[in-house]
Amino acid sequence: MKTVALISTVGGAGRTTMAAALAVLLARRGRPVAAADLDPQNMLGAHLGLDTFARAGLGQAMAGQGVPWQGTTWRNADGVLFAPHGETTLAERTAYEARLAREPRWLADALARIDFSERGVALVDTARFPSQQAAQAVRAADLVLCVTPPEPAACATLARCFPSLRQAGALVKVVVNRLNPAREMQRDALALLRAAVGDALELAHRVHFDAAMPESLARGAWLFDEAPHSQASHDLHGLANWIDAWLDGIVGVDTDVDSEQAR
Repeated sequence: MKTVALISTVGGAGRTTMAAALAVLLARRGRPVAAADLDPQNMLGAHLGLDTFARAGLGQAMAGQGVPWQGTTWRNADGVLFAPHGETTLAERTAYEARLAREPRWLADALARIDFSERGVALVDTARFPSQQAAQAVRAADLVLCVTPPEPAACATLARCFPSLRQAGALVKVVVNRLNPAREMQRDALALLRAAVGDALELAHRVHFDAAMPESLARGAWLFDEAPHSQASHDLHGLANWIDAWLDGIVGVDTDVDSEQAR
């Protein structure tokens, strides 16, 4: 099983939405998929189908409260195995962040206990980088996807953090989210980011802005189901195709959604 960490260096990048969408799309492609929520906001479950916030999860397990995180998992309608963060107090978060600092491989060891085949994948949504949660996710990852909106402050922040991300040893790629090509400012911001991160920005797929995305989520649905021919749906399928091919070790794959029927 391989691990994909989704990180962002600013809030509001759309990281959690993307983590959930990719988990669903990869599961629909026949992959065993686990999704782990290391963000104290505890929002990943809402995207994956929970009608309430999970009270217990990885947060309590990391805090050493004797709560086995394996007992708090569930599967959604698409078969994604999900481990929520849980609702934690400030004292609990302080305790588990101290533990994560002492045990830098805690998450990697926890994910190793998931009984998946080699085709399986774990997707980790985590608190904003830099943080103890994000550091755990990056250490455990085989692939790190840095999700960023194409805005000047977000791109500058990612450019500043990028050298430390590259030191982790995993493959690091940047995913540009909510792209609006009509905005010249976004083009300038991406030029700045490209100069800083080089080939990490050469992932073929960027996810375009679509105002229907939050409306679909509010209805408990996915944009790629409700508007399968939209540009954003095309982009998400293309990114899922790229990850699916990367998991199989295919190099130089065409990531266009038309090259593989969405299953």
